[in-house]
Amino acid sequence: MKNNLLLTFSCAVLLLLSCGKTNSEGIYVKDFFALNEAIGQATPGSEIVLANGVWKDVQIKFYGIGKKEKPITLRAETEGEVFIEGQSFLHLGGENLVVDGLYFRNGYTPSSGIIRYKIGADSVANNTRVTNCVVEDFTQPSALSGDRWIEFYGKHNQMDHCYIAGKGNDGSTLMVYHDGNENTDNHHQIVNNYFGPRPRKGGASAETIQLGDSETRLTPGRVNVSNNYFEACNGDVEIISDMTNYNSFTHNIFYKCEGALVLRHGNFATVDSNIFIGGDESNLYGGLSVMNTGHWITNNYFYKIKGKEFRSPLAIMNGILNTPMKGFRQVTDVVITYNTWVDCQSSWQIGIGQNKASADVLPVTEIRSEPPIRSTIANNLIYNTHVDATPVVNYDDMEGILFKNNIIDNNGSEYSEYNVLRNEKVKMKQVNEWLFAPHEEQNEILNDVFVGYGFGRIKQDLFGDSRSKESRVGAINQLSTAEKFVIDKKKYGPEWFSTEKIAINYNLPNDSLVEESELAKYMEQDKNR
Repeated sequence: MKNNLLLTFSCAVLLLLSCGKTNSEGIYVKDFFALNEAIGQATPGSEIVLANGVWKDVQIKFYGIGKKEKPITLRAETEGEVFIEGQSFLHLGGENLVVDGLYFRNGYTPSSGIIRYKIGADSVANNTRVTNCVVEDFTQPSALSGDRWIEFYGKHNQMDHCYIAGKGNDGSTLMVYHDGNENTDNHHQIVNNYFGPRPRKGGASAETIQLGDSETRLTPGRVNVSNNYFEACNGDVEIISDMTNYNSFTHNIFYKCEGALVLRHGNFATVDSNIFIGGDESNLYGGLSVMNTGHWITNNYFYKIKGKEFRSPLAIMNGILNTPMKGFRQVTDVVITYNTWVDCQSSWQIGIGQNKASADVLPVTEIRSEPPIRSTIANNLIYNTHVDATPVVNYDDMEGILFKNNIIDNNGSEYSEYNVLRNEKVKMKQVNEWLFAPHEEQNEILNDVFVGYGFGRIKQDLFGDSRSKESRVGAINQLSTAEKFVIDKKKYGPEWFSTEKIAINYNLPNDSLVEESELAKYMEQDKNR
């Protein structure tokens, strides 16, 4: 009896020494044993505090049932001073959890997901938030080993103000799964994050964000991807691959990324007020690629995007008649209005992928013969400081598109092919290195806008100015507001982690090797998406 009492007392002392005292600052834990004890005992409102230092080879399974007003929190003692290293991961399950301030580095996950909103086979997380964290170069030793760093399951989960960069192996950086009803129609929030450099991989399966797959093309997602900063995300032709429905992509900045925001299998997407910044260093900087139906593409700004075909500033694909699940669906019922392209190369490329000439040798399921139909391109502005001989490239038939009140200033060179653009002299002010905005006295030119069905839903311009009383062609309604806009990288990722220190070589070699037959190679690899 005495031995049992002594053992019980000894265990209690060890637990007290490991966990520290429970107070208003939470349950302080110093080792993995104490952490698991604290997780097992957590109740709504509990706060578990990880001691500063290196936590190596810790495979954390954070399960708990919190309440909306009293979540269960797992946080760093000091933001950015709790280092998760070695073969480690953080998997989440339950309800109303919060993770705050962790730094993953010098290691890799031995299982699926570094941060995973699911434990094991079936314990998903709901209403759970990961914030203020860093995952830096936490990549597999072999570039051929595939994994996903961030895996979203469940519903109403969020990742915000995190820094994610340096994935060098196969697999999407962030994946939203839609396996079963418990994971779909999920309303996840991916906001205010910094997605940093990812090296070229070539071909498919190196997306920065992937929402679903070809088997979920009819599935509702309602994921919000907004106010994120993407820099040098060069792993895949698709920076973001949208493969579910009703998702929103708004107020994101894509800075010198060799890929595109691709509406791959998704329908009814909202693509509003995003900024795509390219440059002269690479011919692979991409813009927006459109497939499928029902998208609203509004108030987006493109600067020096020079990619071809799939990486075009605006790429509108041809579809496949009676397409298989993994094929391209015909573009229908899409609205593209109030967008601006500045110094881009062939800003609009329409009917990309058209391969009718090969119909005799291809299976029917691979013939991209269906051009876009029942769609509207209106109130857009193309402005070039150097003449672009081919601002519009048409690979097939554009008769199914209604073109209304689109303006081009091609540096004094008249452009009349296809009769889809009106030539005007537009006085623009260069606000900064990449931002050009129209002077406000040009009302007669820019205020002549087409108001189509449903256009009343477009309430604001790129920078938040109202369109309700007066609306102008292009993404920018007011020069005065544009002049105040600056990119503040501190808004993206954790406040304690500086993204300014990142050294990126934008003078990337061998663009021609990547470009050569790129679309054909991509289509072949893409069959398994």
